[in-house]
Amino acid sequence: MKIGIIAGVIILTAALIICLIPLKEVAYAVTVDYEDTETYYETEPLGYRELDSFSGATEDWLKQRAALYGYELPDKLVLLPDWSLYVVIQNLDDSAGTFQVRYTLTTADKEAAERQMWLHERTPEEYEELDRKYYEGSIGLHLEPSEIGVAICPPEGVYIASDRVPFDHSHEIIPDAKEVEKQRTVIKQRQETCYRKVTLLDYLLHY
Repeated sequence: MKIGIIAGVIILTAALIICLIPLKEVAYAVTVDYEDTETYYETEPLGYRELDSFSGATEDWLKQRAALYGYELPDKLVLLPDWSLYVVIQNLDDSAGTFQVRYTLTTADKEAAERQMWLHERTPEEYEELDRKYYEGSIGLHLEPSEIGVAICPPEGVYIASDRVPFDHSHEIIPDAKEVEKQRTVIKQRQETCYRKVTLLDYLLHY
């Protein structure tokens, strides 16, 4: 009788060990984050600098101005007899490109401009008296890397009659754009296989 009880206890203990203690190794999948390098492209304007801008000039005056501001004028530059805006640009980029110069030149009635010479602010009536006329356009200046060029706006100049004078000028430079390759770090996910031990009972029921 005692031997039977002891044997039963041993069998029950062995069964519990087999069923409840992790003995079997099984694989399972998990999702993990990881860093990766991604290549992408952006459009950026070409780098440049405006070295100078002026309207109307003599050749000697222009050479003195270039020396003062520390740049060299292109050999092919020809000054116009009529009124023009000159914009000096240097391409600072490693790519060649075209730089658009949008400009506006304004002339005014000579007598009215002389009367208003010392005014800092003008009324609408005084502006009307100036009888302003506008000359607008855009000039494309193609420059190689490091090249200096001069946009003449407009290329043919503006003829000013004896009863009018130059009044104002403005401009805006719009550089070409280029596609630049860049890299950035991104977080991605992947599946990995891991292993764990399960009980024999769990293995038989679920695997």
